Amino acid sequence: MKSLPVLSSNTQLGIQQQLRKLYKRIVEYSGIIPDLRFNNTSYQGLRNYLDPIHRRCEKVEFGVGSYTHGATALTGAYRGGVYSPIQNRIYMVPAIQAPQPNWHYLDCNTVEVVAYANGLGVPAHIWAYTGGCYSPTQNRIYFAPNEQALETNWHYIDCNTGEVVAYAHGSTTLVNFAYHGCIYSPTQNRIYFIPNAQSAETKWHYIDCDTGDVVEYEHGLTVPWFAYNSGVYSPTQNRIYMVPDGQAPLPIWHYIDCDTGDVVEYNNNLTVPADTYEGGVYSPIQNRIYFVPYTGANKDTWHYIDCNTGDVVIYNVTSSLPEQFAYVGGVYNPTQNRIYLVPFGQSDESTWHYIDCNTGEVVAYEHGVTIVGNNAYYGGIYSSSQNRIYFIPAFEADKPVWHYIQDYSDVKVSRSLMSGPMFNKL
Repeated sequence: MKSLPVLSSNTQLGIQQQLRKLYKRIVEYSGIIPDLRFNNTSYQGLRNYLDPIHRRCEKVEFGVGSYTHGATALTGAYRGGVYSPIQNRIYMVPAIQAPQPNWHYLDCNTVEVVAYANGLGVPAHIWAYTGGCYSPTQNRIYFAPNEQALETNWHYIDCNTGEVVAYAHGSTTLVNFAYHGCIYSPTQNRIYFIPNAQSAETKWHYIDCDTGDVVEYEHGLTVPWFAYNSGVYSPTQNRIYMVPDGQAPLPIWHYIDCDTGDVVEYNNNLTVPADTYEGGVYSPIQNRIYFVPYTGANKDTWHYIDCNTGDVVIYNVTSSLPEQFAYVGGVYNPTQNRIYLVPFGQSDESTWHYIDCNTGEVVAYEHGVTIVGNNAYYGGIYSSSQNRIYFIPAFEADKPVWHYIQDYSDVKVSRSLMSGPMFNKL
């Protein structure tokens, strides 16, 4: 038997380079979806994955559904939710519910709301957390500390065991109401907390998901209190745009550059009142980040970020306008290519709204369900196994019936995609 020739190191390197180029072309043109770290992927690959799904589901209907959850929860219980892809669960982020012995998750296999003992000997602070984020390398869900910020311990969900774990953050530079939401940076393997009351402080914080440590960093900017209320990851720019709250009226807004870790100023060229927006959602085909209208919902112009240029763009709302304090957070539906806005103050109105990401239009629809009170929901999460968007109960939490949006498509979208950094937030 003849022995195989021994290739020189230069030849081996050349073959490896050609294989990498070939794999990159396969990724770009075959529609391979991103993994949770955005390794070996491309924006074109994401589009090639979603485009045929949108064509297939172009005429799919939807409806608003109700379910009796059987849980015992306090009014104002939760602020946001986070999807756990391996468990196929939606964990609700504890606010008013935080000091209670039981918290809740939605089992997306059985559609049951499950009460679980958090096991905290020292209960979490009331209004403890606002928003959360999944860490794929640790298989954990971290909560963003709001009134929990000044406590010694913060908490995460260990998605291997389902247990709530307390960890000491070790920081002495925090203020109350520090953070509002958090976003995963896949290239850095960090979770950045979005500064609310912490914004005026010289140091902000992120979690190093390699070590689990809470890290302080100096942003070097002048920012007012309560500047931002959540953030959205832009995959084509590798940035985290922060959604303006108290910062909105100022000419300068900020994003986190995930290549360098710097907080970067940019001009918005607008005049926007404070509290106009509460949350944001990435639209992958348009490559835009839409801000979710809160106090600005009843205005006839809203805003998005064009992630091709970084510009903040004004667009007209021609459908029936919602009331003030209308929405908190939104959820991208990957089959219909829509962003459904999560009804807060709008919840007891007969019409709700979504953004059609094919046309950019804001569309009003009759939901046809009964909402007992106002300010019902605070954020939502897409369940890919059921093609549903579950609203996270805020002041509807103590009511016997909660609600979701049902997409009647039979297409199943990747769990990993929908739990990734673009879509897994408040």
